[in-house]
Amino acid sequence: MMRFNRVIMVFSLVLITMILKAQDRNIGVNEVYPPAMFKENGGRFINVKKLVESGVYTVNAAGDGVTDDSDAIIAAMDWVMNRLRASGQPCGWRESWYIYFPNGTYRVSKPLVYSGDQVPDCVPAQASATREGTAGLKLVGQNRDSVIIKLNDNATGFGIGMKKPVVSFSKFDKGTIFNNAPAGFHFRNITIHTGSGNPGAIGLDFYGANTARLDNVKIVGAGEIGLHVRIGSAHGYYSNLVIDGFKYGIYLDGDAESHPAIEYVSLSNHSGSGILLSGISTSLRKVYSTNAITGLILQKKGTRFPHAVIVDSKFENGTSLNTGIRINDGFLFARNVELLGYGTGIKKLDTTVAASGTTAEYSSGSFKAFSETRVRSGVVKSMNLAVLDYPLIAWEGNFNDWANVDDYGAVGDGVTDDMTAIQLAMNAGKKVVYFPKNKYKISGTVSIPAAVKQVQGAGVWIEAGGVKFDVNALSADTLLLRDIELASGSIKHTAKRQLFLESTSSAGNVYTSFLTDSGTKVFANNTHGFARLDGTIKYVKAYVRFVNNEKVDHFQINAGISSTLWIFGFKTEKTYSVMKARDGAKMEVLGGLLNRYGTDVDPDPVGILNDNSDISVIAATNGPDRYWNPMIKDIQGIVTKNWLMNEFPFRGFGTNIVIPLYVSYGF
Repeated sequence: MMRFNRVIMVFSLVLITMILKAQDRNIGVNEVYPPAMFKENGGRFINVKKLVESGVYTVNAAGDGVTDDSDAIIAAMDWVMNRLRASGQPCGWRESWYIYFPNGTYRVSKPLVYSGDQVPDCVPAQASATREGTAGLKLVGQNRDSVIIKLNDNATGFGIGMKKPVVSFSKFDKGTIFNNAPAGFHFRNITIHTGSGNPGAIGLDFYGANTARLDNVKIVGAGEIGLHVRIGSAHGYYSNLVIDGFKYGIYLDGDAESHPAIEYVSLSNHSGSGILLSGISTSLRKVYSTNAITGLILQKKGTRFPHAVIVDSKFENGTSLNTGIRINDGFLFARNVELLGYGTGIKKLDTTVAASGTTAEYSSGSFKAFSETRVRSGVVKSMNLAVLDYPLIAWEGNFNDWANVDDYGAVGDGVTDDMTAIQLAMNAGKKVVYFPKNKYKISGTVSIPAAVKQVQGAGVWIEAGGVKFDVNALSADTLLLRDIELASGSIKHTAKRQLFLESTSSAGNVYTSFLTDSGTKVFANNTHGFARLDGTIKYVKAYVRFVNNEKVDHFQINAGISSTLWIFGFKTEKTYSVMKARDGAKMEVLGGLLNRYGTDVDPDPVGILNDNSDISVIAATNGPDRYWNPMIKDIQGIVTKNWLMNEFPFRGFGTNIVIPLYVSYGF
């Protein structure tokens, strides 16, 4: 077997592929909904300005920039949490409620967090004072620049050293540090302003196991931290973020079982660092940081080493006395990263490992390759697939182009078969089809015609297994399927139409390609069940921005015939094997977590299998009870090579490792 030492080289910008524009994309969405979506009309959106009308609270939030709206907003959060408590806090809560903020300035004087004791762990045997089972909180604004949650100046309790959040998804005041519930948290289209005279303020305390979604958020002001990921488990996809001010722009220090994927970020004016990574792993792309003492710092938490992947990013306007990226502990993979204005580009402890300028590729751990003939000879050893940004779909503001499935006869009780009504809504010629109630049953398959551009689920739960939706009509328009939860069903991709799955998941396999020739593109953001079964990813180019797969299957992430699978952050769980590429597939994985617990009938499964395909994998493990054996098995023609877990760097605890980079690809 071949073993290569790390390679470090810095090129001028003209010698490498030009860095893609790195920063928040300022998507400018104006997210409005028809009246039927709101609770006072039987829907699942709680308008904070209509809490009285919806029966949630005795007072409405004003959003006038003068009235203290703290209690009204907390009351809406409490209403959702009380529904969760009343249901018995099950793991995988099936209700979906959105707390909706119309445009306005919402002045607050205290942290926005649900009241009382923490919701207990969803597994009673695991309940403790440091664990909670909070789930289902979704806070959504109409427009990021026009929905502002503003902390009062000189607010009580936000003094020096207090480290208190303005908005929190966890009981920070109870000292909870872990939540294993599949939380489904969402926070989007909102600006948080921490006011003045609040040096202990934290803008947002956010996390969420499996598939949390943070999007189109601005956090401005001063204080300790802009975005704090304090509690584990923290997974999902965070994108389109602007954070200005604070000691740390983003502080990631949850449990080591965490791995958020973070993309399209603008950071500025931080007195400490743009990003501080403590003990967990993360994937970073298109991060722009300016005026931070250090752009990115890696440090351990206890014995646990952090692991970061950062690509296509830019850190500038540093000082000659500081370094762009500092590795105090742990592991870093950097590719196509500009580090400008700093005395040094990357430092590992006291050693300079990359000068300021542009780093083509750097790995702080040695990489492995199948052979010298299956890795390029230049400085860039990773596969470095061309990456497409996910499409920005214009929000449809004309409600005459929205089809409500209930208007076509759907009942929405999860028991009555609504398939015929939903098909009628799809055939109505509208651009958007939406589901106002919580749960619908589809006994068969609904076809999505070319006229439909968006299916807005708003967290809808679709009962019954089998193929639920068939994308079988050609169209030049991208089809967006958003916020849909399939009980165990899937989406069938038959026509060569570009498809975008946003926060759309299945307890089974969410997507299957039935295409017969290559070229069609699929985008999948924040999904569960994507690529989970062998044979589902074929003849497509799939761009995945965080996937969570955790079923008891051999190989939970699969790439097949004539396919390209690009993965930016993942988590797998349970037992058996993790990844497989076969039949000439190309698979590049830029960070993620192999989280193996429990026992199975196969005590030592292969971790990653490459069967006559091309792969490039960067990842870390957490909590395996035993070794994968081997960690990587690579078959090329008549030659098979194996790599054991103990051949990879130790992550600092248990039997856990980091795969700094494994490559095996042709040209």
